[in-house]
Amino acid sequence: MKTLPKLHSQLPRPSGSLEPCLDAHSRLVDALRVHYQPIISLADMQPHAVEVLARCEAADGAIGGPETILEAMTNASDSIALTGAILHRALAELPQAGLTDTDLCFAINLPLDAMLHPDLLAIIESIRTGSVLAPHQIRFELTERHAVTDIGKVAEVIAVLRQAGYLLALDDIIPQMPNLAALLELPLHAIKFDRSVVTSQLPADHDFIRNIATHAKANSQQTVAEGIETATTLARMIDLHITHGQGFLFSHPLPAPELLAFLGRQPVIAFLGRGN
Repeated sequence: MKTLPKLHSQLPRPSGSLEPCLDAHSRLVDALRVHYQPIISLADMQPHAVEVLARCEAADGAIGGPETILEAMTNASDSIALTGAILHRALAELPQAGLTDTDLCFAINLPLDAMLHPDLLAIIESIRTGSVLAPHQIRFELTERHAVTDIGKVAEVIAVLRQAGYLLALDDIIPQMPNLAALLELPLHAIKFDRSVVTSQLPADHDFIRNIATHAKANSQQTVAEGIETATTLARMIDLHITHGQGFLFSHPLPAPELLAFLGRQPVIAFLGRGN
């Protein structure tokens, strides 16, 4: 595997007692690992995209969740540095696993505050141009890790990314999401529902999903339901006119070699006949 770029060098260099913070950041970049979770088209039950999910390898080799990485994204510079490191690792290992000769779109989280980093596009392009993926094969899923109020600036950055060929999605939406109405007016490729809404039994949440799905269809946008774990939830998402699904019913997050095997199995399954 290629050596990861020293993306933490993008950050301001601390001095004195702050030096250990940079060392800790460097160790975190070195510990990054990525898994991949398929996103399934509900029209034909075929893989349409793959989300790149960051994990952290402990000293004993155990693979943990994303919590340590998320906690380190305390500002725009940290967020873009870690996002860049995750993207680079994925793009470096995908060819080795035989995963670039597909029509799949590879989705990666991009915190909204990181979008305001002045070197965002330059950092992304410097990483992508060393890979075989075209911009339209990469979708950035915008997450609100920290509150962002300058939606106009976000819209400007999205326009730049779209012009460069990248796809954008709004991630983890819920009815209480700040600035949701304004965010939904951005030129997005997809809208993703948070698991809490997808698995909810509340009629109000079902209405929320249905209304957003109607809005998305009118704007030629995909809708993705995260956290689909049962056939009952899948059936409800189909009834609510969601176009794509993601969750354990289809697949857990997988290392690259296991993802290749999953794709080779042609997972066209009668999910609705599985029961609950």
